Amino acid sequence: MTLLFCNVGWMKNYKGINDDGSIEWGGAYNKHSTGLEVCNFSDNKGVLYGHVQPRGQIKIERLGASKEDNFVSGVTVVWTARAESGGTVVIGWYKNATVYRNVQTIHEPSELQKKNGVNSYRIRALASKAVLLPIKRRELIIPRGVKGGIGKSNVWFADAEESKELVENVVAFIEQGSFPRIPDVDEIQSILEGNPRLLTHLRRERSAALVKKKKDATMRATGKLCCEVCGFDFKDAYGDIGDGFCEVHHLLPLSKADGIVKTKLTDLAIVCSNCHRVLHRSNPMLTISNLSKLFKKASS
Repeated sequence: MTLLFCNVGWMKNYKGINDDGSIEWGGAYNKHSTGLEVCNFSDNKGVLYGHVQPRGQIKIERLGASKEDNFVSGVTVVWTARAESGGTVVIGWYKNATVYRNVQTIHEPSELQKKNGVNSYRIRALASKAVLLPIKRRELIIPRGVKGGIGKSNVWFADAEESKELVENVVAFIEQGSFPRIPDVDEIQSILEGNPRLLTHLRRERSAALVKKKKDATMRATGKLCCEVCGFDFKDAYGDIGDGFCEVHHLLPLSKADGIVKTKLTDLAIVCSNCHRVLHRSNPMLTISNLSKLFKKASS
């Protein structure tokens, strides 16, 4: 699957300003002009005309076209936007889209497009091949400003080796409607549900490499894996079946979800399953020290 990521301003439906209200977080362009992406999911006789604001041309040769071609077809365009709760997330996609090197004119704009001043496009697709995710499903985060993620440009080809795993997750999400499941933590309850920062935090705690490094370092230093909150040791409690088992908690709350934070082993804590869940039950998240005090007080 050939992917092109296009970052636009945030809206609920992308069916015009009057339908949705204002467009949010669309970058410098939207500070002085209405972003033309406001009608990106507005059906015009079965066709969608998508707009993104790149720096100059879209280099479609990176999508398989020749340098002489004006367009390339068969591209899956992944639309992203900055979410209200932080982070750049996937908001939807066009399958089997045609991507143009230069801006194109909509020859027969719909009444809604006329009303919103939308008369040009960069990407064209059949409405039947497009999906706009409801807001609560916009939770797949795309890192920005880091190696292997989107840079400052609103157009990203995701063709670097460092982007391979991210691309695989996006393709799985598009094809299967799901991605690697995060710990439920009471199913990411109430006001925290769908929060990209929390979801990024929890996915980071699932990193097998990160967990192994922390466990190995702790075993070398102490010879066992005891919860740093309550002292529980799975091996002591369950014998051989509990040997080497624990959970690893990321101590630092994310200040933003737009990038990948380099994690040191000192940023991680060994915890048991119960304490790990309790740490995530409050907003803001409890510290190891505070939860340990609560545990000791309740146990006394």
